[in-house]
This record gives sequence, structure tokens and C-alpha cells, in this order.
Amino acid sequence: MTPLPLDSQPLTVLIADDHDLFASSLAELLAAYPDLNVVGRAADGAEAVLLASHLHPDVVVMDVDMPRFDGIVATHEITEKLDHTRVVVLSALTDAETAMRARSAGAAAYLFKGCPIDSLIATLRAAAGRLDGLELLERLPAAPAIAH
Repeated sequence: MTPLPLDSQPLTVLIADDHDLFASSLAELLAAYPDLNVVGRAADGAEAVLLASHLHPDVVVMDVDMPRFDGIVATHEITEKLDHTRVVVLSALTDAETAMRARSAGAAAYLFKGCPIDSLIATLRAAAGRLDGLELLERLPAAPAIAH
């Protein structure tokens, strides 16, 4: 676990996933990292857009398959409205077409829910500019990570 530099604010994270058990577990996992601060949770795409607009997180961890409107639509809305906020899609869907749709919608990265925890943490940091993002996102082994 990388320590938080004394002059840095924690990276703010919004979790958007319609499975409460998964979202709660992810929030607990991220809470173990002092440089990450979960500021909210959304249960669908519409709520993700609303919360992101109010909270202005550094990163949104976005599921794809959600009610009201899906994570691809929510990613597009968030990346269009909020210049500072990056979206990392974390999905059980493993097809290349969905990953490309997420990229086209503005996602900084696309990871599978089965990816190693270290890859997820590093991707969140990279997406927010805390690491050399493009280099990291291009070499993630767990999924075809997509970087801009």
C-alpha cells in the first residue's frame, strides 16, 4: 500500500453499481487505502450522474449493466459535464464491443470485476493523474484497459 504524500488530498471516489453487496464490499476495500476516499455510492446510471454532479469526485467506478440508464450512458454524461472527473468502468462484461463503447463514451479505463485488486487501485490512481496513467493503463494484464 503506497502511503499518502503529506501534501496530497485523498483521491475522491464515487462507486456506481446496482449490486449493494458488491458496492459495499468495494467501498470497504477502498477505505483501507489512506489516499482513497469513497464519497458516495449510486445504484443506477441516473443516480451516478446526479451524485457526480453534486460531489465532483476525482474518479467514478462505474458498472455497465444498471437500471434506469446503463453505465455507458452515465459515463458519457459525466465525462461531458465534469472535466475533472474520470470514469473507470468495472464490469462483469468481458466482450470487446462493450469495452469499446465505454471508451467511446469517455471512460479512462475498462476493467473486469475479476481483475487483481492492485490493478484496480493503480488504475484509479492513474486515471486521476496520480501515476503515469497512460503507461500503466496500457499494460494492465487483467483486461484490455482503455486509455485516452
